[in-house]
Amino acid sequence: MAHHKDLVQRFYKEVFENRNIDGIDDVLTVDGVDHEQPPPGIQQRPGREYVKEVVKAYTEGFNPMSVQVLDQYEDGDTIVTRATFSGTHSGTFAGIPATGKTFSVEGIDIIRFEGEKMAEHWGQFDVVGMLTQLGVIPPMG
Repeated sequence: MAHHKDLVQRFYKEVFENRNIDGIDDVLTVDGVDHEQPPPGIQQRPGREYVKEVVKAYTEGFNPMSVQVLDQYEDGDTIVTRATFSGTHSGTFAGIPATGKTFSVEGIDIIRFEGEKMAEHWGQFDVVGMLTQLGVIPPMG
């Protein structure tokens, strides 16, 4: 459904870009499951509070942050989104003190809906590219 695509875009805009952590309540089921590997120091578990903890780690570590949707595909109750995630490392993230550097990497999110809310998320984004751009790890090659 086209509106599910809109909800994913709203999540990126409202939660990541506008830093509205409580906006997660509007778009995620109470017992939603995020299957993506969390940042170090965060214990993976089902539910909104876990997702809020993960998102807060990103929004506290990167400000400003933006997400540009490149492609979206729908299959039944599932939306696949390819996007560019960009930000400035302005705070501590995963134990790494702010570098002041920017990053821009691509990622893919797969989100399964139950009715009008997100119920499951699988995601991958270029963590190595991000850490390289931040100067945390040396360039490969």
